[in-house]
Amino acid sequence: MEDLEKARAAAEWKALASAIAGQPMMRLSKDGGRNYFTKNTRPISPALPSFPAAVMVTGKDGCVSAFCLDFDSGRGDVAADVSELKSLLTKCGLRWIEDTSPSGGIHVYIPWRNRVDFTTARECVEALAKRFQSLDPSPHQSVYSGCIRVPGSPWKRGGYQTLTQPLSVAVDVAMLPNPSPGLVALRTELSPELAVLREAIPEPTTPPGAKNAISDRTMLRSEAEQMGRHGTFDTSRYNSPSEARQAVLASAAGSGWSLTDVQKRMHEGTWAGLAGFYARYTPSQRAKALKRDWLKAEAFCAKKANVSPAGKNGRKYDTSRINTQGGLGVKDLTTHQYLRSWERALNAYERTHLRSREGISLRFLLRALLEAAHKKDSPVLEFGVRSYALATGTHQATVARQLRLLASGSTPLIRQAGEGRGRHADAYELVIPDEYAVIAETMTWKKGKTHALRPVFRELGQVAALVYEAVEKSEGDLNTPRIARETGLSPTSTKDALEMLYAWQLISRTDSGWAVASPSKLRTLAEYFGVLEAIAAQYAAHRQQRAQWHAWLDNRTNAFGSLALITDDYEYADEDIPFWPDYEDHQTTLGSLTMRRTA
Repeated sequence: MEDLEKARAAAEWKALASAIAGQPMMRLSKDGGRNYFTKNTRPISPALPSFPAAVMVTGKDGCVSAFCLDFDSGRGDVAADVSELKSLLTKCGLRWIEDTSPSGGIHVYIPWRNRVDFTTARECVEALAKRFQSLDPSPHQSVYSGCIRVPGSPWKRGGYQTLTQPLSVAVDVAMLPNPSPGLVALRTELSPELAVLREAIPEPTTPPGAKNAISDRTMLRSEAEQMGRHGTFDTSRYNSPSEARQAVLASAAGSGWSLTDVQKRMHEGTWAGLAGFYARYTPSQRAKALKRDWLKAEAFCAKKANVSPAGKNGRKYDTSRINTQGGLGVKDLTTHQYLRSWERALNAYERTHLRSREGISLRFLLRALLEAAHKKDSPVLEFGVRSYALATGTHQATVARQLRLLASGSTPLIRQAGEGRGRHADAYELVIPDEYAVIAETMTWKKGKTHALRPVFRELGQVAALVYEAVEKSEGDLNTPRIARETGLSPTSTKDALEMLYAWQLISRTDSGWAVASPSKLRTLAEYFGVLEAIAAQYAAHRQQRAQWHAWLDNRTNAFGSLALITDDYEYADEDIPFWPDYEDHQTTLGSLTMRRTA
């Protein structure tokens, strides 16, 4: 019986998954159906997945091939809502595919002959959710993250999504999808709900008479990223998708980007939301419309911007290093040798002492310290927890605890060399324990730079970062067992990480093992995952906290006439030390988010 059920699920999956999906990609849930993380995105396979799998609803072009309606038994009366929906669809002359999950939830899929742009699809599904209480509209509320389990997909507690109609009928609907007049009829029937949705939209803040709600150059990068990636926008600022897309282009133009930069992100799917804003144009018209809007954005920025004199002080990108920053100069060879030797001690130490989950996190804090030491050209560092939190993607409280743990261990690789007071941070020195002295002095240095947690691995995970580092620094191609030995990770963790890196085209298979495929993909995927937004938000929070601390510090100084003793709760200061690497070189974080000397 179980074999028959699985065979039926496999047939349904093979026949319908790709037909319903907005793009040929799915997300696997490796935690039993609780989460569908972006890092677990894979191409849709014809074979039935071993894990619960949800296909992506929206394509890289910002359009959907089907409305995916998720009726959740926890939200209302599913049976009554689906029955009423079927009557509505029949009235509009539409056909559908229907399946059910073991929990009692029901999915209804309405395929379209012509792909529907994201904004139109979202409006229709949200209008249907107004009418049917048990309908969850979330699969259609984000270009980037919207996904749904389709017929045949394994369910989190056992069983499968199962068709409620014969497979032959469902395949016929998928192969002969609904024409555009059916969508017009559906929108006409949903006019009351669509009107309610529009009434709930706040009035835009655009000045009366303004023809184009083009955002000014002060618009936050994260807002532009949100609109470009997800296709959603603040309706209190922008009247329509046309104005929202113009705001994204103005932000890009004001940041020194080129039209090619924007086109590249749209083509790769990083800005599928922006692509969806142009879906109403025919394919031949979209390029012309984009170029026309880009020229408007450039003209707007040229008119509104306070342009500085051209010359050495300019920056092409907001992530570029300022040309007037002083260089680090030629490294002292002795210092460089010491740091490379310390790195060898670290490699030996971590394979035996840092193999737990906490240990893996400690590895990246130590890498952040080493990267900072190379940039500062000194083994003594006076940078604080917020700086290292930014470099490792963790919380400053976690970093503070980990620094104390590393400095107090039985075989410490760092020691506290000075206590923070006022605006000066705690100082830490990189030290080589006696038991690792021979290894540090005799073992060959590995090629390549040492990085803390590069942005893309905030999403893909620290284990994947270690595996990628091993492949990146290898003298020749590495096979899976050797990578496991090099990293000190378990064979299973290593295999899973390699599978993930290969799926995202960060590494490639060779006759003798694995090799780095395309280093430029590190940045591309970091943007695609939205990691840059998270980094910018973390950095902004740190700046606000720093300002609050300085205000308190100044008040204490004024009140007592001299600086009061600062206790261990002091965590940061505000002196810029621009040594943290430039993101343009695929390093740890954005070049504009320079490392701070913070305690």
